[in-house]
Amino acid sequence: MSRRGLDFFDRWMAEHLPNVLTDDPLAVSDLADEMMKAARREGIPASEIDEEVDSVFEVIFEALQHREGSLGESDQAVFELLSGRLAKEAGITQDQAGALIETIGTDWDGLLREAHFLKKQGE
Repeated sequence: MSRRGLDFFDRWMAEHLPNVLTDDPLAVSDLADEMMKAARREGIPASEIDEEVDSVFEVIFEALQHREGSLGESDQAVFELLSGRLAKEAGITQDQAGALIETIGTDWDGLLREAHFLKKQGE
């Protein structure tokens, strides 16, 4: 996935998934379609996203399934997207973001709170 594609995908998930509470495959499919349409509107072709993510649907579905829990080894793409977004948004390193995800799970509000606390301690 290109850096531009990865940044878009990661930003889109962080902005849209916290407001979604579903495990309905049709709703997840609609979210995947919505994300791809948003990418096209920003001039990002599907090929830039599909280079590393075999299935946008699967990544979104896994992110929704593991929102409150920890990520398994098979969820590496979700882990990388989430840790990258957390690092960028909170101003911490991606290693620090990854450690937080492994420690407290994938609850976005909790991750942000802990990341901001971590950053303040490092200042």
